[in-house]
Amino acid sequence: MPPRSKLQLLLTSARLANLPSVVSNVWLGVALGMEVGKQWRSAASPWPAAALLGSAGCLLYVSGNFLNDWYDRHWDGRHRPERALPQAAFTPAYYLGLAIACGTVAVALAGCVGAGSALVALAIGLCIVSYTRWHKRIPASILLVAMCRALLPLLFFIEWPLSCAKPDLTHALAQTRMEVAVIAPHALAILCYVAGLSWVARGEALAPASAAPSWLARCLLGLAGLLMAGGYAVKLPHCGLLGLLPLAGWLALCATRFGKTPRAQVSALLAGLPLLDWVALLPLALSLLTDGQPTGFSLTCLLLPPLAFLAGRGLQRLAAAT
Repeated sequence: MPPRSKLQLLLTSARLANLPSVVSNVWLGVALGMEVGKQWRSAASPWPAAALLGSAGCLLYVSGNFLNDWYDRHWDGRHRPERALPQAAFTPAYYLGLAIACGTVAVALAGCVGAGSALVALAIGLCIVSYTRWHKRIPASILLVAMCRALLPLLFFIEWPLSCAKPDLTHALAQTRMEVAVIAPHALAILCYVAGLSWVARGEALAPASAAPSWLARCLLGLAGLLMAGGYAVKLPHCGLLGLLPLAGWLALCATRFGKTPRAQVSALLAGLPLLDWVALLPLALSLLTDGQPTGFSLTCLLLPPLAFLAGRGLQRLAAAT
C-alpha cells in the first residue's frame, strides 16, 4: 500500500477532523475557570496550562479512537472493510501501542498542570476503556462517550483556582473551588449534545432508528443549546442568547441538508461542537470587549470556536470524522 494511502488511513483512524472541537471544549473550561477566578487572574498566566491540557485532550481523543478501532477490528472486518485494520495496513498491536502511548502521555501532560487535571484525564481514560468494551452491546453506553467530552472542560477548570493561589488567598480559593457548580450546566450541555449525535451515529451500522429515538436525539441536541445558554442569559441579558443563533442555524442544516444519511449528519454535528461552546463564549467575549478588554483571552473566546468549526469542517475533506 502506498505510504500516502497508509497516512490517510492513519489520520482517519485518529479522527483528525474532530481535534479542533476537542481544543474548543478544553478552552471552554479555561474561559470558565478564568471567569470564576478573575480576581486572581493576574496571579499566573493560564496559557501554559491551556496549551498542555489542550494537547492532553487531543491525545486522549486520539487514544480512544485507536483503542476503539483495535477492539472493533473483527466487527469492522465484516461491516467496515474500508478501515485500516481490516485492510491490514497496520497491525493490531501497532494500534494498541499507539492507544496506550497517547493515553499515557496525555495523563502525564495533565499531571504537569496539577493532580486534579491528572485525575480528570484518568477519568476520561476510564470512560474510553468502558465505552470501547460495551458500546456494541449496550445502547446506553453512548453516555460514556458523551462523558469523555463532558469532562474535557474540567481538565483546566478543576485545577486553575489552586494553581494560581497565593498564601493569603488560600481560604478564598478553597471557597471558589466550591463553585464548581458553575461548570455543571456547560458540561451537561456537552454531554447531551454528544449523546444526541451518538444516538444518530448508531444508524451508520445498525438498523435505521425509529421515530421515537430520532426525536430523542433532536431533544438532546436542543437541550444542549439551552443548557449552555442558560447561565449567560441570566448574567448578560442583552447578549446572553446571541450564541444560540449560529448553533440553531447549524442544527437546522444538520436536520435538513445533511440529514439524508447518518454519516453525513453525524459528521456535520461533530463539526458543530465548537458552536455549542460558542453559545457561552460569544456573550462572554462580547462582554469583555465592550468593557474595553481586547486581550488575547477575550479574542480567543470570540474567535476560537468559529475557527475550530471551520477547521473541523475543512479537515473532514482530508479524513473522515466518523
